[in-house]
Amino acid sequence: MSQQTLIPAPLMWVFLFFSLAVSVATRQLIWLMVVVAIGTLVTDRKTVLSTEGMKQAAMLFACIAIPGFISLIFSINPDRGLSAAFRFAAYGLAAWVVLSARLEEADAKQIMSWLGILLVAWAIDGFIQLLTGVSLLGDPLIELGESGAVVTGSLQLGYGATIAILSPFFLEALRRAGGIGIGILSIPVYAAVVMSSHQSSAVLALIGLAAWATLALRHPEVGAKRQISGFVISGIVGLLVGSYLSIVTGQVSTIADAPARYQSILYQPQLWENAWIAFRENWFTGVGMRGFGTFAAAQDVFQGTGVSETWHPHLTLLEIMAETGVIGVLGYGVLLYLLWGYLSDERMPVAVAALVAILAVFPIGTAVGIYSYIGGNLIFLTFTLLIALDRDCPYPTALPVIDTD
Repeated sequence: MSQQTLIPAPLMWVFLFFSLAVSVATRQLIWLMVVVAIGTLVTDRKTVLSTEGMKQAAMLFACIAIPGFISLIFSINPDRGLSAAFRFAAYGLAAWVVLSARLEEADAKQIMSWLGILLVAWAIDGFIQLLTGVSLLGDPLIELGESGAVVTGSLQLGYGATIAILSPFFLEALRRAGGIGIGILSIPVYAAVVMSSHQSSAVLALIGLAAWATLALRHPEVGAKRQISGFVISGIVGLLVGSYLSIVTGQVSTIADAPARYQSILYQPQLWENAWIAFRENWFTGVGMRGFGTFAAAQDVFQGTGVSETWHPHLTLLEIMAETGVIGVLGYGVLLYLLWGYLSDERMPVAVAALVAILAVFPIGTAVGIYSYIGGNLIFLTFTLLIALDRDCPYPTALPVIDTD
């Protein structure tokens, strides 16, 4: 039986993704969900445990949480490690709140459409910041030496990565809207990804673009090859436009004015090298979840750089290896295997949501740490939405394939 909700499920999901623009808001909402779930678990345990999708959520989050707890054995910073491991375990409880809202047949389409609009709005926010020097929420444009201007919009450091990760939802919204001409909206969205100055975000966007096109052509209810090709071309044009704007636009601030978390971008090669050293020295359990910053601060190469405990290796796979060791890599492998199973689903909304979830934990991500709060927010929302769509989306009826070529 579906649970009664105060707001429609699509509106709830879009509001949660919108809260990513203020990362602390998403974090607080998730903890509020944990409190509600614990309260319900105490008073009505059966309601929580019998909710469809809870087992799937537990399996996905356990792939990250269990290695995190094991990494505490030799953690270099036990306080941060325990906090992070507990947070990923708590996501399994928080999932009950969002999974208690059942999706109707048309809800998947509405969620994709509204998320598409949200990504366009975030792209516009980035252009406003590039032109005026501040985003709509007052975040300044950052200049990092020769790297040029870093557009962060109101999403701060996770700007390009968040848009790139969620871009398959945007593409699916365009496809459902119909028409080749609407693909022009891809240009500002993909340009915004490049303007974030994170090369991995552009790579994630390209991977998402190619994978979405493959999924769209694979599904029997999709046959407009020209439309899909148009969206792909528009996306590539957007990436090129973003590259051009990043080169020719004037700079606004200086590296000295940038917060420490932005300065870490300049030290990626050294961070990668030290992440490998951390793994070699602690290959079984790593230095502890979210312990890499503490490890790096003790290295001579980072003396005088402002390195802090919040720094991460700036490469997802190296972050997992350095902080949770072989145990973490095994858990990560199981996680990717589970997500790949969803990617093979014949229902397009489920397959697209699985693609987004995979991009959220993709091994070459550099902008956002997988164990950070920003990374955790994305993981929680993408994983739980995937489970909800898998549970509630009906299987398609047999339809003839229409080729408009």
